[in-house]
Amino acid sequence: MQEENKQVQQVNENPAPETWTDRLLGILKGALISIGALLPGISGGALCVILGIYKRIMALLCHPFQEIKKQWKFFVFIGIGFVIGVLLGAKVIDKFLEANEAAALFLFIGLIVGSMPGLFKEARQQGVKKGSYAVLVIAMLAMLAWMIPMSMKGNTNVQPSLLWWIICGVLWGLGIVVPGMSPSNIIFFFGLQAPMYAAIGNLDMSVIIPMGLALLATVLALSKGIDYCLKKQYSYFMHAVIGIVIASTIVILPPVKVLIEPGYTFATGFGDILIYLVAFAVGAVAAWALSLIQKDSGEEKAD
Repeated sequence: MQEENKQVQQVNENPAPETWTDRLLGILKGALISIGALLPGISGGALCVILGIYKRIMALLCHPFQEIKKQWKFFVFIGIGFVIGVLLGAKVIDKFLEANEAAALFLFIGLIVGSMPGLFKEARQQGVKKGSYAVLVIAMLAMLAWMIPMSMKGNTNVQPSLLWWIICGVLWGLGIVVPGMSPSNIIFFFGLQAPMYAAIGNLDMSVIIPMGLALLATVLALSKGIDYCLKKQYSYFMHAVIGIVIASTIVILPPVKVLIEPGYTFATGFGDILIYLVAFAVGAVAAWALSLIQKDSGEEKAD
């Protein structure tokens, strides 16, 4: 028990980044998380895990005053990147998805696949308990069982309203604290992605404020429970996260989407396949490069 508390204390007492490389890396990570959260099938929480900052974010949510005092520089630069990613990403992603959705998805799939070795290393950080891989498989199958039937139903458009923006904020909050939870999948299901992207890109406060407040309330309400899982059942929790990440990645693969989503098609000519492979490779190399920089930045020591 004392050793476990010591490990948690070490996580919570990490020094803030001290170099501009660390700070720029923090901005990049924040932007990647927010941009990824905007894409269908991508989880902001999963990207937090993949990029090595999930536990520090959860420590902030559970002990905000204590953690801000210790690591305010780290959180400031992550926050700057997050805001930049949201404001710029909403417009860019809307155009990118409209122009070539499959290429955009392959780019982020490459990011996830390239980071998967680091995610497994993270899950083994405190040892692997018996049954952890069974938990991984169960979590993956459960996520697939939930997401595939939802995809097979197609989109059900709703009329944007204050209530629906609050619901979108709750979904975004879940996407932050529950790795693998992709709010954009559900938002796409209800046909709210276009008005949401437009509202964020145009700084429409009648949409941004209720979404932001609902997001904050959801994150604060669930953070204690997630923090408990990290402290008491680390191996099982992290392997469940991996299962969820794998499932959410499988579902957004365009060849799979063709099978499970009515009317979904994507080009399969030689030129198109080459674009998809390049997009995937760029994502995988970017994830690999981030992991190399992360080793030198002290992020792994922090986690």
